Amino acid sequence: MDKNLTKTQELELLSSLESRAESPLKFGYIGDGYENWVRIAEKSRENKDLEFEEDLLKKDSLPFIFREINNDTDTVNIIDFGCGDGIPMLPIFEYLATLNIKNINYIPVDISQAMLEGSTRSIKARFGSINMTPILFDFEKGEIIEKILQISRNKNTHNYFFLLGNTIGNFDNTEKVLSNLKMSMFSDDHLIIGNQISNLINTSKIIKYYQEKEKFDFFVRILQNYGMRCQPNEYTVRWNEKKKQIEGFLVLEEDKKITIAERTLSFEKNEEILLFISKKYIEESIVEMLNKAGFRIDLFTTNKKKDNCIISVSPTRYRS
Repeated sequence: MDKNLTKTQELELLSSLESRAESPLKFGYIGDGYENWVRIAEKSRENKDLEFEEDLLKKDSLPFIFREINNDTDTVNIIDFGCGDGIPMLPIFEYLATLNIKNINYIPVDISQAMLEGSTRSIKARFGSINMTPILFDFEKGEIIEKILQISRNKNTHNYFFLLGNTIGNFDNTEKVLSNLKMSMFSDDHLIIGNQISNLINTSKIIKYYQEKEKFDFFVRILQNYGMRCQPNEYTVRWNEKKKQIEGFLVLEEDKKITIAERTLSFEKNEEILLFISKKYIEESIVEMLNKAGFRIDLFTTNKKKDNCIISVSPTRYRS
């Protein structure tokens, strides 16, 4: 089976498993992982699961988010971090199509080439006149994205950075990612975040969502690609009340081995391998995190159930 990771990525995977017993979720999206993810996303949309609430909330927020666009606006750049298949961005381009904008650029950014190709296909199929500038980039690690800085500094240009679909909740070091993103932004740019909020009422629903077999297949794919046998009965999902996050583990029922970059790692029965975390936050904690990273909150809105939020922020020199 084609593993699709570069040598550097293989070494990062090896280091993560050896030192922290963690399989980084981001590698699951590379190569044929895209098709697995699309199946999950399509099922979620059909069932009107977790992402559906964000879509409704996003549509209601667009007039405020794009309030600064006027007749003098020449170009709007939409920078989509963790772009997926691009479908969540369609309502955004539908709204922009109602405005008088000369040029619209779509800039998907992802670690997966397949994700970049899928997102550009989705947007191009509906909005063929939009310019596409896909960027293959691991934005969890990079300190600054020079290509975006070059694209975004044209006259009469508005830049909107998007982190939708609970993407911000899946990072191992969210504060570092926010700091990296801010280094690619100017004071009049906007970052729009869509994320779930911690709510004890819907915790069991979220756990059930992550327990589905499609999720298991996606989360263990990279381990299986390197020869580790993973069984569904070894998969467990927990709610960490202290950290306000969902955690997925592979709890080994037997000794296992995995070979990466010509090095073999051994794991013993009952060891746990962390497959993913998905932070849900509470309103106060996500506000505090954004303030500490140097962002001013322009919009914070939730749905009626208060389990999803849309946040629009701008860089500021002042930190709380």
